[in-house]
This record gives sequence, C-alpha cells and structure tokens, in this order.
Amino acid sequence: MAWRKEIQGLESNNAVTAVGAILLLLSFYKTSYWFIFLGAFLLVISRMSIYYLNHVADHLIFENEKESIRLSVGEEIILPLKFSQFSWLPIFQGTLKIKLEAIVEGLGVPFTSHENNVEFKFPIFVKGQETIQVSLPLKATARGVTRIKTVELTVGNFFGLGSVQLKYNPFIHKELIVYPSPTMVSQTDRLVAARSNGDYSSPSSMFEQFLAPIGTRDYIYTDSFKQIHWKASAKTQALQTKVFERMADNSWTFIINLREANTPHIHLGVVESLESIASNVAYLAQLATQRGIEFEVFLNLRMVNQSAVYHLPKGCGTRQLGKVLDILARVNKKGNTQPLNKLLHYVEKKQQNSPVVIFCGPFPDEKHKYIAQMLKNGQRLFILQDDNQYPAIVPLGRI
Repeated sequence: MAWRKEIQGLESNNAVTAVGAILLLLSFYKTSYWFIFLGAFLLVISRMSIYYLNHVADHLIFENEKESIRLSVGEEIILPLKFSQFSWLPIFQGTLKIKLEAIVEGLGVPFTSHENNVEFKFPIFVKGQETIQVSLPLKATARGVTRIKTVELTVGNFFGLGSVQLKYNPFIHKELIVYPSPTMVSQTDRLVAARSNGDYSSPSSMFEQFLAPIGTRDYIYTDSFKQIHWKASAKTQALQTKVFERMADNSWTFIINLREANTPHIHLGVVESLESIASNVAYLAQLATQRGIEFEVFLNLRMVNQSAVYHLPKGCGTRQLGKVLDILARVNKKGNTQPLNKLLHYVEKKQQNSPVVIFCGPFPDEKHKYIAQMLKNGQRLFILQDDNQYPAIVPLGRI
C-alpha cells in the first residue's frame, strides 16, 4: 500500500461501542427510550469512527512524478504538492508534515530544524472526490541536493475520537537541486588566450584537422598508408601524401581532487574546502561558457551509477554548464574518494589533451610522472587556489 497507517484511539472507540451495546441491552430489561437512543447513537458514532480511521486513506493519492527543480542559493521557489482523494471520505482535520534536507528554509511557513533536516507542518483540508495542490514556499540557503524525505499526514477523526497517522511508503522522486554560488576567481586571463573561441589554425600545433586537407607533398617512409593521395600520385607518377591543416584549440580540462592529502582509507577524506572549490569551479565553468570554450571535468568522487572516477566529456554551451552545476550540487562529504594517482591515471587514459589543465583541490608537484607527461605534451598546467576570500589561478610551479 502507498500509505503506512498507524491508528490511534481504537481502544477508546471500542470502549464506546461496548458502552452503547450495554445501554441497548439494558433497554430490553428497563424500557427507556433514552437508553435506546443513547446506545444506538454511541454504536453508530464509534463504528463510523473506526470505519473512517481504517479507510480514509484507501483512495488517497500523492502525486509522485519524477521532477528535478533547479535553483541557486538565495533563490525562492514554490514547491507544489498535489493530493487527490478519490474516496467520498473527506479529510477535515489533517496536518501535513514534510521533511527535507536543511539546505532550504520556509518563507512564511513555520518550520523546525533537527540535525540535517528541516520539517514543515501545516493544516490540510481535502473534500471527498477532490484534488488539491499544496504550495510550500521555500528559499535555498546552501548548495546541495534534497529530495522530499518524508510525507506524513495525520488525520483526526471528525467525530472526535482517535486519529490516523499516514506515512507515504514509496520512494519520492521529486528533488531540489541547489547550485553553488559562483565565487569570482582572479587572474583568469592566464587561462584565456587571444584566440579563445573554438579551434583555430596553428602551424606549431601537434594536432591535424583530417577534414581540412590543404595540399600534397612527396611521400616519405614514415607517412601513414591512409594519408596517400592516390589521384595526385597518379598524375605525378610519384607517391604524394595529403597535407592537413594543423589546428589548435583552447579547451580546458578540470581535474578536481576532493581527497584530503595523506588519507589512508579509500572511503574517507573529502577536503574541508569542498564548498569553496564548488563555488570557484562554478565561476570558471560560467566563464568558459561565456567565451565559447569547451571543457571537460574529472572528479575522484564516486557518483551514483558512475565509475570510481567521474568524467564529464568535453562540451560547451549552457547544456554543458548545466551538467557541471548539477555535479557540483551533488558532491558531498559522504562520498567515496579515490587516490590522486588513480585519478591522474584515469585522466591520462581519457583526457582529450586540452591545452589548458586546471587542478582543483590538493595537487601534485611537477615531478609527478603524470604531471611531467602533461608538460611534455605541451599542455599548460594551472592550480586553482581555492582561498575563501581571494581565489586565484596560478601556473603550476609558481606558487
């Protein structure tokens, strides 16, 4: 069943039933219309009360469609909650309790905070055969993700005896995603070259654009067989190799290490500076989006249904920005971090050799083998100094 029921006051109603039955029995020995009326009245009231408490939730539906509501810290929203009572039994004396993570607070609605949760209580009234929508005004106060953890409805018996507490059993799919507040990072001009929008021609680049041949040259033994231009070779009676335009790009790679340095256990050690890292990376991702720069993200925190190292492939635009902000909202100190070596090994296998690499969190030195390889590849390495007051971009080795 959708609702788990806990009925209070059944004993009282059963006692009233017993009193009513006794009064009816007494009326057979001593004829009294008062005994008959009172006994019948108590029997009807008590049995109707028991029926109401047992069946008021039989056809009560809470709309539980999958929905993700995204907002930023400080933003206000109305959280809609829809209830449908398909039974003829009304709910007159209902009290609704909603429990969320303590990353939001109520606006004009009384609430209580307990540990990491915030609870809201307010009256609810639903007629029989009616659908209502309860609007819960909220304000986001901290980065994070919360689904509705608990929906509880306490329904008082409108005859006055007893109540039933209903707790919604199924997993609730509605969730709130609160994005981090971007914190401005200084010296970002170091990341942005003069040609910062997309790919551009660069004769010194290591990469060739195979969809942009610009001519041919004489074949040499180190050329790939696939690069031979057969038509040109037939005309010149000598093997000719295609020459492609060399391209460069200004994409960024974020390598986010959330593992505290010298942490021996794989499941512990999320950095204390998690909030500042999330805010700084959010700012840099917004900057990249504004400038049309592609970027990818590596993160050594196991996400839901993901591998031990999370990887967001290279992309750009508002859709890519939204994915990054979603991830930054979901990271928390309860996750399982992976060692830095495992993160960098994964990066070496998966990264697309962006010319700009930004390390976030505890970082290795230049002598680390994976760092040395990136420098050998010609990549420019930077450190995000995630200082709470003055975050900045600093070239690796100049801190």
